[in-house]
Amino acid sequence: MKYLSFTKIVVTLFVVVLLFSAGLDVYGQHNNIDYKQWSRIAISTVKKEYPAAQLTDYKYVGRAEVTAEEAKDIFNIVVKEGNESFNVKAEVFFNPKDGKLITVQLERVAS
Repeated sequence: MKYLSFTKIVVTLFVVVLLFSAGLDVYGQHNNIDYKQWSRIAISTVKKEYPAAQLTDYKYVGRAEVTAEEAKDIFNIVVKEGNESFNVKAEVFFNPKDGKLITVQLERVAS
């Protein structure tokens, strides 16, 4: 009786862990695709704004919900133009329901 009970517990735990890890994998892939899409847009927008500069580093800051119809991904991008290096904050606004780009805002910030 104890053996049967222990087996049920182990099998149940295994199934729960398997389902949980599969769910995390799918969730991570979905967010990763969004993240990559918006990071490419942020980088290309900064390159257009500073065509002679080199982009030396960037960091994904995170996502914020603006409204039910609008969210934004925020990036900090390090730009080197000549001897000067500075940070640019890029905010990519999009509709989280249909995945369409709304706008991109750039702000040069103090290093």
